[in-house]
Amino acid sequence: MKKFVFSLERMLVYQQQNLEKEKGILGKLTAARDELEEIKEGQENRIANIQMEIKRRQDEGTTVFILKGCFSVLEGVRLQLEDTKKELSQAQARVEKQRHIVTEASKEVKKLEKLKENQLEEYHHDEAKEQQDIITEHVAGTFVRNGVS
Repeated sequence: MKKFVFSLERMLVYQQQNLEKEKGILGKLTAARDELEEIKEGQENRIANIQMEIKRRQDEGTTVFILKGCFSVLEGVRLQLEDTKKELSQAQARVEKQRHIVTEASKEVKKLEKLKENQLEEYHHDEAKEQQDIITEHVAGTFVRNGVS
C-alpha cells in the first residue's frame, strides 16, 4: 500500500505558520501593554510622592511660590497619567483583538489536525483491511493447492 499523504498538508503548515506569526504579534502587543502598565504605576507612585511632599512642606511652612511649583508638577504628572491611561486602554483593546485572531487561527489549525488524524485513521483501517485480504488470499491459495494435490 502506498505511503500516507495528507492532501491538505501544505494548508496545515501554512495555518501553523500563521498561528505562530499571530502569537508573536500578540506577545509584542502584550509586552507593550505591560510596559504602559508599569509607566502608569510609576506615575501613580510619583503623584503620591508629590502629594506627600506638598503635605510635608505645608506642615513645615513654606512659601506660596514653592507650593505653586509643587502643584504645577503634580498637575503635569496627572495629565501624563491620563494620557497613559488612554494609551493603556487602547493597548488593551489591541491585545483583546489580537487574542481573538489567535483563537481563530488556533481553531483553523485544530480543524486541519483533526482532519489529518481522521484521514490517517482511515488509512490505517484500509491498510489493515488490505493486509487481511492478502492473508485471506494466501490461505485460500494454500487450501486450493493442498486440496488439488
